[in-house]
Amino acid sequence: MKRITMVLAAAALALAVSVPAVLASGGGGTRIVLKPTKAFPSAKGSATFKAKAGERQLEAEVEHVRRLAGRTVTFYVGGKRLGSAKVGGLGTAHLERRNGAVPAVQAGTFVSVKTARGVLIVRGSF
Repeated sequence: MKRITMVLAAAALALAVSVPAVLASGGGGTRIVLKPTKAFPSAKGSATFKAKAGERQLEAEVEHVRRLAGRTVTFYVGGKRLGSAKVGGLGTAHLERRNGAVPAVQAGTFVSVKTARGVLIVRGSF
């Protein structure tokens, strides 16, 4: 009985880990979660990278940063500045780039969002 319980627990753990990873990379792209820093503990973010023959697309967003409403945040990919966006009244900022404006993205590439003063808001990696 103990052995069956262990096998079932291992199977449940394997499903819990593998299903989100499959869902996150579905739709022809890879989606990552950008985690908050101590300076902005309630912030959330995500980035999605899609690559097809002759076409690349990268979308990134940060949310729950209402205290930055009206200010500009800067998005970085692999340490290079991707662009800036203004935080809206609801505390969100979104940036989308295609083709030549998208830097090389591979496993381990970091995505980060910073304030105009360089304070890190969220960060994650592919």
